[in-house]
Amino acid sequence: MNVFVYVLTHNILPIMLVASFGYLLHRRLSLQIGTLSSVVFNILSPCLVFASLANSQLPAKELVRLVAFSAINILVMGVLAFLLARLLHLQRAEKASMLIVAMFVNGGNYGLTLLQLRYGEDGLSRGVVYYVTSTVMVYTVGVIIASMGNVSWRATLQRMVRLPAVYAAVLAVIVYGFGISIPGPIMSGITIAGNGAIPVMLLVLGMQIASIRPDDRGRYVWPAVGLRLLGGPVVGIAVALFLGLQGAARSAMIIEATMPSAVINLILAGEFGLPTTNVARIVVLSTLISPLTIAAMIALLGL
Repeated sequence: MNVFVYVLTHNILPIMLVASFGYLLHRRLSLQIGTLSSVVFNILSPCLVFASLANSQLPAKELVRLVAFSAINILVMGVLAFLLARLLHLQRAEKASMLIVAMFVNGGNYGLTLLQLRYGEDGLSRGVVYYVTSTVMVYTVGVIIASMGNVSWRATLQRMVRLPAVYAAVLAVIVYGFGISIPGPIMSGITIAGNGAIPVMLLVLGMQIASIRPDDRGRYVWPAVGLRLLGGPVVGIAVALFLGLQGAARSAMIIEATMPSAVINLILAGEFGLPTTNVARIVVLSTLISPLTIAAMIALLGL
């Protein structure tokens, strides 16, 4: 069996299967996403972040390079999206939409699951670094872009300090840096909760896709999808080469950079008055096409 087919069937198909359960739950039983999302956002995801980082065996230098990769990759994608938006002569709101869908990917429920299936704990622990960095940037840089400069730095900071995953990451770095020993029963409980994050995240992904109702066509939809799915891996490869990433770190970061556009972009668009229907189309199309582009990229690069 060639690598492309293997990745599709063994690494990506299980993700789509669990996500389809969430899709059916929402369409058939009309279950609400809000409660489940809150559980993931406030409890399961922070536990996953803490357990992965606190137990990490990553050298400190590699941790710094992974954070650098995440930030540089996101910012470079933003620059490319800005140039593409200028080339297409997009209006201000359309330009903001282009930037956020290109910059912020589904590195949580999709990316972390794929890394865990393909590389085990080595991939997951590194993917969590991208996920945390991206989450912080969504609620800082992403908010500023989506608001088109209409949100103050104070308001942005207030949003960021309400992120449980940020506190989990800070605590985990303290534990990691000072070699603090967490009592076994407490660490086991946090780890168990963190292990529940990924399957619930996938259910939420399916439910979110089922709730999206794109009903409009925008001339920048397909260019944005192409930039996200084709430009993402190219930028990821270049940044990994620039930072000298090797092995599992290189593979995990490039795969995170190849993920489709995140559903959080639709939330940002709705909150700040951007064209939500076009953002929804980009999120759905990039998610549906991504199994093919991700599998092809893994096969071509031998990740």
